[in-house]
Amino acid sequence: MLDLIAAVNDDAILAANLDRSPLLGRPGVTMHLRRGFPSATLAYRDAMRDCHSDTLVFAHQDVYLPAGWEDQLMGSIAQLERADPQWAVLGVYGVRPGGAQVGCVWSSGLDAMFGAAFDAPVAVHSIDEVLIVLKRSSGVEFDAGLPGFHLYATDLVQTALSVGRQAYVIFAPVVHNSRPSLYLGRDYFDAYRHVARKWKHRLPIRGHVADIVAPGLPYLRMRLRHRLGELRYRHLDRGTLARHYDCVTLARRLGFE
Repeated sequence: MLDLIAAVNDDAILAANLDRSPLLGRPGVTMHLRRGFPSATLAYRDAMRDCHSDTLVFAHQDVYLPAGWEDQLMGSIAQLERADPQWAVLGVYGVRPGGAQVGCVWSSGLDAMFGAAFDAPVAVHSIDEVLIVLKRSSGVEFDAGLPGFHLYATDLVQTALSVGRQAYVIFAPVVHNSRPSLYLGRDYFDAYRHVARKWKHRLPIRGHVADIVAPGLPYLRMRLRHRLGELRYRHLDRGTLARHYDCVTLARRLGFE
């Protein structure tokens, strides 16, 4: 059994991507959609009340899970159950403690493939929110107080590590059919400050977008750079930047299925 959870704010994007994933036609797979929540963590915590399996998959609405994806997931879980039965969180892209990135994801927003194939799960200190797998029996939970829709996966990994459990990135490629992002907005930095305060004794935390660091000049420089970008592009509709790729065509072209 497997529960698939998504927070949705655009049904057209959902229909063009996640809804087309062959996984949804497999026996024992249940989809749980949540709309209208002020944060990803509140949406996810609410959906978890309706879930019955121990394997919970949280995916963005603009993600496509290629045919056979669940077999890669279950194969990796089987490996971990033998090597580290105390695992708590999995991702498909993340950052190792030393800063090296690992995983395999196509990003339409950046119009590029990130990562490459690898054989076994890799221990990491943060993962991309694009897709999260949570072992429910681990007891690790999303932080209901984390605002918005950013950095909840990084926070979840820190929660797991803080109770002696591990997070891993697995080789299970996905298509992230996202729109380009020209800057990190105020909502991102609201989440950033929450995570930085909560885990101040663990800083810096390596991230694939930006490292989370203590207040100081490096943080102020980063915030200023993105604030200037926000002012420059404040009237731009991100929808006009969409590349309108077909997720299934992309997955086949990339050899994901």
